[in-house]
Amino acid sequence: MLPKKFKPDGLYDLVRLGKNNDGGYLVCKNSIEVSDCLISFGINDDFSFEENFKNKKNIPIFAYDSTSTNIFFLKKILINILKIKLKNLFKSIYNFIKFKIFFNNKSNFFFKNKIGKGGDGGSVYISIEEAIKKTNNAKSIFFKIDIEGSEYRILDDIIKYRDHLSAITIEFHDADIHQDKIVKFINNINLTLVHIHANNYSGYGNYNVPAALEFSFSKNPKMLNRNLSLPHLFDQKNNPDSPDLELSFIK
Repeated sequence: MLPKKFKPDGLYDLVRLGKNNDGGYLVCKNSIEVSDCLISFGINDDFSFEENFKNKKNIPIFAYDSTSTNIFFLKKILINILKIKLKNLFKSIYNFIKFKIFFNNKSNFFFKNKIGKGGDGGSVYISIEEAIKKTNNAKSIFFKIDIEGSEYRILDDIIKYRDHLSAITIEFHDADIHQDKIVKFINNINLTLVHIHANNYSGYGNYNVPAALEFSFSKNPKMLNRNLSLPHLFDQKNNPDSPDLELSFIK
């Protein structure tokens, strides 16, 4: 059973951004319209969310992922060559070219930066404050956050700069053991929870709670009605070959 705070209070006007299955998220349509820029923490090799966002509204995108280097892409290409997987090889090469074209402005993609505090292995960490400054202190920023468990390190800083935010899409990993931290974040972020979805790649954790949960928040969402139904019509299973994870909430 999930905390009541995890449940949106109605059905909102949502749109899906990103590719089918894993990598796509439901966000409030109004949040796209009012945003001045998008800051994405966590890209890897999938920039379909950012690409769809840009098609909806052509605003600056600032992306951070210390793993998305040329070497990272070239390793994937080399692996497919060695395994003689021509279909995957062509796909990897095509994706690499598209990635370089999409993030053609080096001032907008920071592969040497990791978001958070501290440092390790030569990686340079950038704070939420510094990331916002790079946008010229934009007042209506959309955050997309998928940083594989490190999200808990930056929650307090996100709350600190909540007045700069129009919306947040965030994946919480190990959500089954961090429910209190997520509830605290929901209580303090000053944004409306508009959607929740369970990532079925991670399965269930403790207490039969999904181990990975995707949340979408919006500053000024448009509610369609109070009849919430989950999964949403636009939701897709992250792993198409596994069953969906059920969400049940404490009343």
